[in-house]
Amino acid sequence: MRGPTEKSFDPDISPLFIGTVHQQLREYDGQRAGAERPCPRCDATALRRNGYQRTPKAFARLVTESGFETVGVKVQQFQCKACDRSFQGDLSDLFYDRCQYARPIVDLCRFHAVGSSYNACERFLQQVYGLQVDRDTIKRYDERFDDRPDTDRAIAIGDVSVSIEFLAFLFDEEVSESLPFALQSHTALW
Repeated sequence: MRGPTEKSFDPDISPLFIGTVHQQLREYDGQRAGAERPCPRCDATALRRNGYQRTPKAFARLVTESGFETVGVKVQQFQCKACDRSFQGDLSDLFYDRCQYARPIVDLCRFHAVGSSYNACERFLQQVYGLQVDRDTIKRYDERFDDRPDTDRAIAIGDVSVSIEFLAFLFDEEVSESLPFALQSHTALW
């Protein structure tokens, strides 16, 4: 099995853009996730909190000057009072079921996989966003979902098309259906 190759950033993309993407994603590092849900074994709702998983769940994996950095969220564990089963809380607001990374990262992979090889998509995510997602993971995400992402919802930064939905997620903005894209917060990209 091959390991990830050494990564370099795209010289056409501002390091400030990549730095801003990293800064916004790092805000999720260490956050607690996992809402209460019925027991998956017996469907009981009488639960008690049972700490957090030892290893945080990977929200995203950043490519930095010093190597890879994993942004992880702490996953709340629950224990059923009826059957004593321990299980993790509901993560559906942040993660798709059986996906390694958070929803916005999965959606970004799928967005850029349209019309590109998985190898090219891996390089693009690394060079433009500073994100590490290997080609096999991108392929699994692309093949897993039936619906195709709307690639018309992009904004040009230099000669590169960037996902509007991903930018809106980063800056906690709603994407207007009538406008191509507008950031309404005081946060700037570069």
